[in-house]
Amino acid sequence: MSRIENVSLTPSEYRNAVFIDFEGRKSLNGEHYPLPYMAGVFRPRKKGKNGTYEAVFFKESWKPAANGSSGRARIADIESFTEELLEEISTEDKRVVHWTIHEKEILQRHLPASLFKQLEPFLYNVHPIARRYANRFRKFGVQQSAKGKTLEEFFSVLYQKRNPYPPLPLGPSIVCQRIDRACERTQRWRKFTDKQQEYVRDLLAYNEGDCRATWLIARRIGNFYASELCDS
Repeated sequence: MSRIENVSLTPSEYRNAVFIDFEGRKSLNGEHYPLPYMAGVFRPRKKGKNGTYEAVFFKESWKPAANGSSGRARIADIESFTEELLEEISTEDKRVVHWTIHEKEILQRHLPASLFKQLEPFLYNVHPIARRYANRFRKFGVQQSAKGKTLEEFFSVLYQKRNPYPPLPLGPSIVCQRIDRACERTQRWRKFTDKQQEYVRDLLAYNEGDCRATWLIARRIGNFYASELCDS
């Protein structure tokens, strides 16, 4: 089930995968991988470039934010979320694709060791093969490496004709903390200020954009290496 991450999955494996992306605050005072506030989950459709997205908020206090998400978000702790995910991928032979090692490190830190051990063989970090692909074709220029480039930078060079996904100028760490403070003050969505409601909408749009960008990058890479294998 495990796959070396400098080898691409097949197009069908990428399409059948579940793409995840965490959002949370930055580490403080030397802590390692604090528990994220949420996970975005994207499942590609059987054809085309689209798919379905949902958000899972890991704090019960974020219930008003979930209520205001127009059905796009729900509440679950990270362990329950992982158990649900594991049941899906193990019965349907799916992978869990993520952009960097960050997601794996978070899961390893915050899950019981036995649960992470079950999940780990299904995890696939697409960043190494994406970096290899970008460097091979000099996507960042003749004298530039893909090392250190962000997801947004990868997407912009691989999909130059597509509009970028919504940015989050304040950054997810600050926005998550502001939403968290709003949820501490009230458990009613209608009592959120316009700005606080905007934070929730913007965070979801940003996270969904990251999930979709990861899928589209993976799709392009999978198609390329599959065609190269056929030509060899």
